[in-house]
Parts: sequence; structure tokens; C-alpha cells
Amino acid sequence: MTDIRIYQGNQIGGCVTVITGTYKGKTHRIMIDYGSSLVGSETKKDFEYPWDDEPVDAVFFTHYHGDHVGRIMEIPENIPLYMGPIAQKAMINIQEALGHSDRVPNAEEHLKEAELLKSKHVRCFHYNGSYYDIIRDIPGFSIEPYSVDHSAYDAYMFLIETNDESRDTGKYVTLHTGDFRGHGRRGQKMIALIKSYVHKFGKRKVDALVIEGTMMSRSKEKVLSEPQMQYKAAEYLSRHKYAFLVCSSTNVDSLTSFYQAAQMAAYPGKRYMYVYSPYFLKQLRLYSDTAGAFSEVYRFEHVDLINFKAEYKYGPFDDSITQLESMKKYGFLFVIKPEDFCEKYVDAFVEAKKAGEIKEMPVIIYSMWDGYIEKGNKAANPEWIDFFEKQEQKGIEVYHLHTSGHATPRMLAQVINAVDPQDEIIPMHTEKPEEFKNLPIKEQLKERIRT
Repeated sequence: MTDIRIYQGNQIGGCVTVITGTYKGKTHRIMIDYGSSLVGSETKKDFEYPWDDEPVDAVFFTHYHGDHVGRIMEIPENIPLYMGPIAQKAMINIQEALGHSDRVPNAEEHLKEAELLKSKHVRCFHYNGSYYDIIRDIPGFSIEPYSVDHSAYDAYMFLIETNDESRDTGKYVTLHTGDFRGHGRRGQKMIALIKSYVHKFGKRKVDALVIEGTMMSRSKEKVLSEPQMQYKAAEYLSRHKYAFLVCSSTNVDSLTSFYQAAQMAAYPGKRYMYVYSPYFLKQLRLYSDTAGAFSEVYRFEHVDLINFKAEYKYGPFDDSITQLESMKKYGFLFVIKPEDFCEKYVDAFVEAKKAGEIKEMPVIIYSMWDGYIEKGNKAANPEWIDFFEKQEQKGIEVYHLHTSGHATPRMLAQVINAVDPQDEIIPMHTEKPEEFKNLPIKEQLKERIRT
């Protein structure tokens, strides 16, 4: 029989799934994600999987967030690691940047992780132009990766078929959603994907659904779609010429929303996006080359690394001006980190306003989860809180504009009803699994929820 175990499922982040099946009398297992618990979690020490007692044939990663991949170096080196090709490149960029930073303790460990990610142990999902190739490397398992919308680009859910003589079909079918949402640029395709690829237009049923539920404990949060957020950003940027942005380097869709909003804003010419580090620029170029090949909305063409003294020339007859002069003249969207080393860039425009060189104060757009800068929140970052307090004391407006990377309760209900699992529904990545029974789903489905 097929066995599904969830470790640390009743929390947001650090969730691990192990699926066990048999083939020709032998036991085989796959693991999905092996990440670290989030900062602020009540889990003081992540559980240690018994690798020797319950060996795993392969580990599959849904996406590159640390709460899903953060413990990759603890996985025995003989176990194959499966992930998306863009996720692999993004993770290498992150680890190499950390490994070469003099501000990061134990930097050499990050370089070791970068080498692991480049090694033969990593096997990337292959897209053949229509769908991702089915993986049949593990005896008794068939795994189909499906691209889903999430705040991490190149995120996946998995359709897993295991040999199971207890079923009439001889197969047990599990759908593992990973982290997903319905309000991103690609999220509206989720239900159609379930109908066509998962169910094969009624030819295949799902026995078990393993589904994330992050927003079950955040149901009061107002969730914007990415296009709605882009519209609000464009409206705001049309009124504020000098805008700093705090946004994750791996949240491609939100970075795209703000970048496109800057191009739409009502100032002459293209408004450049500037970034604070070569690493950030490298990530944007990666997304332009990969995601941008599928849709031009993801192409970051007017982006540069911050260097106030760099010289620009606009047109064949224009005189050269420095980057700082260009920023003062044409405006900007400048991605910063809310830490002291970026404060000098903000101060340069505060001083320019005091000196009468520009007509308005700069603003800061904060586009991350508010919990990181809420006093008293277990996940709050004291340095970030101090940074924003200092900026507000200078008279700088901090505008909160963000949308979640996770499915709303309404979207969760739509997916559960569409999948219609015959055996059980297993919530994970949630602090309130019991709330799934209050979703607007069929009554018989409520009885199948495992909490």
C-alpha cells in the first residue's frame, strides 16, 4: 500500500512529505522538500529524518524558498535531487553571492552548496514544449511535474502514481500542490490544468490530495492580483518620481509588476530600475533570459547596477551625465535592502531635496510580508524595523503594497473541489489545518480531511 507522511505540516514552512510505495516486493520512497522552519516558528529545532532506517530514493523540490530547500546539505550525497532548471540557476546565484560576501558567517558553506547544485546529483525537470517529461527513475513511481504560480518562479506541484495492489486500478494517485496561488499572472490556469493534465479529462481520478494552506491563518489579509498591484504601483509611481523599493530578489512576478509599473508611470521616457548589488542584477537577467522567453512581460530591459558616478548618454547629440544626475532628472525605481548599507542612497535624495536640487522627497515602497516589520511579531527583523523608523523620521513616506504568494481560502476550495480526491485530503504548510473543514467544499470532501 501507499503511505503518505507529513513532517512539520502544522506550521508554515519546513514541511516535508515522504511517500512510500512497493515494487516487486521492495520498498521505495520519495521525499518532497527538505527545508528549514521559518524565523519565528515555534519549532526550535527541525526534526532529523532517519535516512539510514527509512532510505529515500530521491528528493523532489517544489521551489527554491529556504523553507523548502534550506536543509539540502543534510541530504546524503548518494540521493538524486530533482528541481526546476530555473530554480537550480537561481539557487546557484544565491549561494555564490552568499559565499563571496564578507558579511556572511561561514560563507564557505554556501560555496559548497553552490557546487552541490552544479553537480550530477541534481536532475532538472525537462520541458519538451508542451509539458514536462514524466519521471520514471524510481521503481514503482511515476512523477509528473506541473508548473504552478507562486511568488517563487519555477515552482511545481507533483502528480505521483505508485503501484498499489489494494486499488482496483493497481495505482494510487497523489497530487502534491507545493506552494501555489491563483491570483498571479499564471494562476488562473490552475483549474484548467487539473482538468486536462491531472484528470486527463475524466480518465484519471486522484486518491489523495496534499495541499498547502498558508492563508488559512491569514484569511483577513486583503489579497490583490498581480495586475491589480501593478496598476496601484503605476498610479503611485506617477505621483512619486523618486521611489525606492523593498522586494525579494526571487519574487519575480512582483518585481515584474513594479518594473512594468515604472515604465507605465507618467514621466517622460523610460524610468530605469536600479539594484543595490551585482547578485540582484544577475537574478533579473536570469529571469529575463528564461521567463522572458515565454512572455516579454518578464524582460527587465531598463535595469542597472547602482553607481552614482557612472556616465550615461541619451541620444547622439546629448551630453553625458552621471547616473546620479540622470536619476535626479528622470526619476527612478531603486530596489534596496532595508539595512544600513543602503541608507546612504536614500540620504542622497533627502539631501538633494533639502538643497533644492529636486522638488520632492523620495518614497519607499515596501512589498514584503508585513510580519517582518511588525513589532512583537515572532518573525520580525529588528534591523528592518529600525531602518524604516529612521526613514519615517526623515519625513519619507513608506507605502505598503504587497500581495501574497499563497492561495486564498477561496482558491483552496476551488482546487479541492476540482481535484475531488477519492480517499483523503492532507493539509500541510498551515497553522490551522482544522479550518479546511470550514471551506466551501462538498460535504463528502470535508469527511476526507486529515487533521
